[in-house]
Amino acid sequence: MEEIREECGVAAVSLPENMKDVPIGGAAYYLYKMLLQQQHRGQNSAGITTYNKNRRQIIDTYKELGMVNKVFRSHNKNKNLSILKHYTGTKGIGHVRYATSGSDEEGNAQPFERHHGRLWKWFSFAFNGHIGNFSELKKELMNSSYHLVRNTDTELVMHYISKAQVGEKKRNLEDVFGELGEVFDGAYCLTYLDAKGTMAIVRDPIGIRPLCYSKTDGFFRAASESCALTDSEADKIKNIRPGEMVIVENGSVEVKRFAKKRKTAHCMFEWVYFSNPATVIDGASVYDARWKLGEQLARQECLDLKGDGCVVVAVPDTAKPAAAGYAHEAGLPSMEGLIRNRYVGRTFIESGDRLEIAREKYNINKTVIEGKKVILVDDSIVRGTTGKAFIQMLRKRGKPKEVHMRVSCPPIKYPCYYGTDMSTMRELAAPRHMDLDEARTTGIDVSDKVIKKICEEMGLDSLAYQKIDGVKKAISLPEGNRGLCMACLSGEYPTECGKKLFCKALKDFEKNPGKKHVRII
Repeated sequence: MEEIREECGVAAVSLPENMKDVPIGGAAYYLYKMLLQQQHRGQNSAGITTYNKNRRQIIDTYKELGMVNKVFRSHNKNKNLSILKHYTGTKGIGHVRYATSGSDEEGNAQPFERHHGRLWKWFSFAFNGHIGNFSELKKELMNSSYHLVRNTDTELVMHYISKAQVGEKKRNLEDVFGELGEVFDGAYCLTYLDAKGTMAIVRDPIGIRPLCYSKTDGFFRAASESCALTDSEADKIKNIRPGEMVIVENGSVEVKRFAKKRKTAHCMFEWVYFSNPATVIDGASVYDARWKLGEQLARQECLDLKGDGCVVVAVPDTAKPAAAGYAHEAGLPSMEGLIRNRYVGRTFIESGDRLEIAREKYNINKTVIEGKKVILVDDSIVRGTTGKAFIQMLRKRGKPKEVHMRVSCPPIKYPCYYGTDMSTMRELAAPRHMDLDEARTTGIDVSDKVIKKICEEMGLDSLAYQKIDGVKKAISLPEGNRGLCMACLSGEYPTECGKKLFCKALKDFEKNPGKKHVRII
């Protein structure tokens, strides 16, 4: 019911020199298609940079605000072909963006291109994640007579990449990103392209955000999610491991390690909410994880589910697998009591009318809900504000006998410093009802008392959440790669900067327990 926004999605492509039947646009065409498959990761803007050694503008960037089809004018065949022809290339990188930092201005759209007279210093890059120690690194840049126009971590990354490439000779990119890996604290997946035609795809040392690639007969592609590589054979899609990078240069594709191995911390929200259900991340299926989360919710159920009047209803669309898993385990029908309007897109209502947002977003299927005990399955409750309005609408228009909500993600208690749009404690539903002792106690599930208060606030007959251990069980990562980042649930942050920022958040919470907090990053 409430959209949690993740930073972005990235893509990269390199075509073999002898490739036959190249579509119009070459790399630009494939990037357009790959970004379409990752539209769910960002709807503020979309963009590409392509490489063409026969073009005066050897690398050239095209980006605009809006969704992918709007940016690439897919509604008008001639305009679409004109864009693809203009940006024809043999290599390229792409990006879709949500704004968790910085505004929705076109200047913040990616990729970011930095011009320079030397070809290897003329580069473009796209970035997914968040640099947690942005404030400290920004001060360091400002003390060195740098200036940030956009005041975003993407701009900061651009300056640090350029700083690392000083000198008269081109440096090895594994050395460049190796140095940056020692400086950056946070989550980052990068796609990089320079005017020498060298491309790099980089994943941070603890692997918070996903990144994968495929290579077939010299045709190379990389993306945030495997669903963007839909026409690749499944066994040819490989994950870029944390701390590794793929370098595409002079017809070769090499995987290199740029950072020392560390304990992994994959963002659990990628499986719970962000990623496409068809995606497989680090060997673990997103769909399977969501189904198992639903099964576990049913196993811990305390309600009497006997009788003909009980129906399971998913909050579309990301909660559908969890609802199906719950219904299967509980032996109940899973029906579409809510129909999402897929043509609304994002809403910007000046009044902030939550009820109106809910009305625009969903249609109530009264024939499924009326007179029934409705088990409403959602993937998460973040702030609870839209949810409260939504439950009011459901009761008024659907006329259910009872409404019981089951949530496949545990209560979100703490901020995220790694690229998810949850920056303060007081904006979240659970901390609004927590006392200081519970806020300070990390690594445990939220108390029943807090859940009861959230239930009352939202106007539900009952409310139950997934347990923290349940998330670990549902996400079946391979041996040796099982570390998850669940800091927003447990308060256990995987990086030093995250721990420091969390201490600041707790101090702010203690000083102003009754106030909505400001951003501290």
